[in-house]
Amino acid sequence: MGCQQKAVQGTACEGAMTNSGLGKKFVCGLTAFAGWAATSTVLAQVQSEAAPTTVQPASVGPEEVIVTARRRDERLQDVPLAVTAVSSAELQHQNILSVAQLSQAAPALVTVPASGGGRSQPVFTIRGLSAQELSVIGDPSVSTYLGDVVMARTQGMNAALFDVGSIEILRGPQGTLFGRNTTGGAVVIRPNRPTDRFEGRVALTGGNFETFNTEAMINVPVGELLKVRVAAVNRKDDGFVYDELLGRNINDTDQQAARVSALLTLPGDAEVLTVYDYFRDDSGSTPGFIKHVNPNGSFNGEAYRAARGYRPLETLLSEQQARGIYRVANGTPLFNDIKTHTFSNTITVPLSDDVSIKNILGYRTVWDELRDDVDGTESALFPQERNDRGHQVSEEFQLLGTAGRLDWITGLYYFREKGRTQAESYAGAVDPGPIEPRHVEEYEGPAYSITDVAGENTSYAVFAQGTYELLDGLKLTAGARYTRDEREATIRNRTRSACRFTLDQDGDPATPETTPALGDCAVTNDASFSEPTYNISLDYQFADSKLVYLAHRHGYRSGGFGSRAASQAGLARTFEPESVDDVEIGLKADWRPGDVFLRTNLAAYYSKYEDIQRILTDPNVAPVTAVTTNAGRARIQGIEAELMVRPIESLELSADYAYTDAEFTEFIAPDGTDLSNAPFARAPKNVYTFGARYTLPIDASRGDISLGGSFYHVDEYSAVDDVIPGVTGVAARELVNADVSWNAVLGSRFDLSAYVTNLLDKQSSSLFVTLNGLGFTSHIAEEPRRYGVSVRYHFGE
Repeated sequence: MGCQQKAVQGTACEGAMTNSGLGKKFVCGLTAFAGWAATSTVLAQVQSEAAPTTVQPASVGPEEVIVTARRRDERLQDVPLAVTAVSSAELQHQNILSVAQLSQAAPALVTVPASGGGRSQPVFTIRGLSAQELSVIGDPSVSTYLGDVVMARTQGMNAALFDVGSIEILRGPQGTLFGRNTTGGAVVIRPNRPTDRFEGRVALTGGNFETFNTEAMINVPVGELLKVRVAAVNRKDDGFVYDELLGRNINDTDQQAARVSALLTLPGDAEVLTVYDYFRDDSGSTPGFIKHVNPNGSFNGEAYRAARGYRPLETLLSEQQARGIYRVANGTPLFNDIKTHTFSNTITVPLSDDVSIKNILGYRTVWDELRDDVDGTESALFPQERNDRGHQVSEEFQLLGTAGRLDWITGLYYFREKGRTQAESYAGAVDPGPIEPRHVEEYEGPAYSITDVAGENTSYAVFAQGTYELLDGLKLTAGARYTRDEREATIRNRTRSACRFTLDQDGDPATPETTPALGDCAVTNDASFSEPTYNISLDYQFADSKLVYLAHRHGYRSGGFGSRAASQAGLARTFEPESVDDVEIGLKADWRPGDVFLRTNLAAYYSKYEDIQRILTDPNVAPVTAVTTNAGRARIQGIEAELMVRPIESLELSADYAYTDAEFTEFIAPDGTDLSNAPFARAPKNVYTFGARYTLPIDASRGDISLGGSFYHVDEYSAVDDVIPGVTGVAARELVNADVSWNAVLGSRFDLSAYVTNLLDKQSSSLFVTLNGLGFTSHIAEEPRRYGVSVRYHFGE
């Protein structure tokens, strides 16, 4: 039995992690830490009896949270929108290191692996709205922002969560102030700004699977006008999936990220904030394993298998089931190589006490190469490799002001993105033996192909929004935006020897299209789309920290054209923008019955979803392939609740719940089949989290000790748009997490903490790729139990 297998199966100090000295030290350290924590509890009780502390009543409530959901600083409880704010402390307690893990803290946000993109490109779903197209000519339904700059591509989001103040999840269409491609909502990551204090910290974390993470931050005021903040993180682990043919784990982590921020304060309270982010990922990739087999799939025919050296897929499936989800025998040298550079510059200038201007400039580059084994077997059923190159620039000018009872904002927006996506694959290569080549082009056989798309996306917008206080406590908000999107793409899909589509080379549509020579294998398409988006809401603050609201919004996601058809006519076929109209009613209220504090943030919504963009198999496109098409209409309704109660000051209980009821009112497949009764993809009905945190009542001079835990549940759901009963579903998943923290240990500058995620070591998986017609469906193993210990040292003021 290899050490990697022990890492999954064992939990004791002796050999519970790996056989290395570092692993044993951290496991034993964790065991000692747990014992120490229990002892500390007893000592704390004795000490508290000898020296009682002054405890505030629970009704004081939590610290105020400031969000920028309406592009200006506001209290979370004053914003008449469904917004979840996740603090840096919550991220630390739950060991959330990437945006893909956020659903554990914010159930309304569901994260699924992109089909064929795996861990490097997570897909975000809010209120049932999501997207699966990964190329440069596809857009998300939930946009991600770093500060005030949109991240058009999700590469690099794996390590964005360090030295952040909070993360805001905005639920529902955000088309007025955040623009296109936010029909489901937006995820806004707010990095910490430079402060006027000299301060810093260094943190080390070690855990099972040879986890060793380091993080550092220093904040330096340079004179009275300039403040600089530098933060960096390094994350390493050995992964938890072992490949028996390669003799090693294949989903290891090796990531580095850094952020440099400079805040310049000018006369008249003007300020210039400049931020540079760097991210590098040189890790293993997504280790798929075969989950389902179609006996009638074209890859499972005896003659087909014999020509390529494959064993029956049923045999491969049986062997994989015997190994379990954390061991494979694929023999594929997976890799995930990503580099991103992100730059932003925000200039804020007050023109008067009531009016200011803000200019937000953003620039980002993305470079990635990744190799996955989408079939999850020893055979070369469908090797795949992706390369993305791209950059984006955005410019937003805002004018903000207050006039009596009116708060207003107006502005102009420009966005331009250029990029190229190349996806190489082999639809049934000759089996190369136990160890497969590193690159797809090195396989043998006639079925090599590359989907090669170079795209340019340009967007222009003008927007305005105002909030007017009609009566004391009663406010009306209205806003509108007009967006124009322009797309252009050059498609060069080909095999080694031939173009993969035909062209109308004589300009006469009456004559058949012909296949061009390889040197002329290029077709350029362009299209433009425009749409007004808007919102209107009425909110009433009927008592202190108690707000009710009613809102209506219209959002849209840009249209485009496909990249997989086999003819010029097919490639030029566009799909229209999709739109969402919703009505939302909500309550945000803090209650103080006696000495108890209770927060109830509730929202109920109804959405009409039109011209839904779905990736579906089109038998009318030769060869038969998956294309993006407007599938029809749907209605989505749901309820969301965020509850928190403090029965006593030292105990905080929470419950977050998202109920999503999504169904098609019209869903016509490309072949004309009515799929209106099909499950709604990537929309689990129930997602909820229960949490608790207890702070020990010890004297403040000895620090702050707290123990916390959470329970997370997500219902089963269909993972893709081409639904196959019993094949494309993802089973329900439950997680139990726990942590213990001691901040300012004995009044020092040290913090200690320990965490465990997936405490019960529940085994689960998510759908990776389904190619059922070819004969297989693969899954990705979710993380097993993980645990570790962290130590942080703070210095400065």
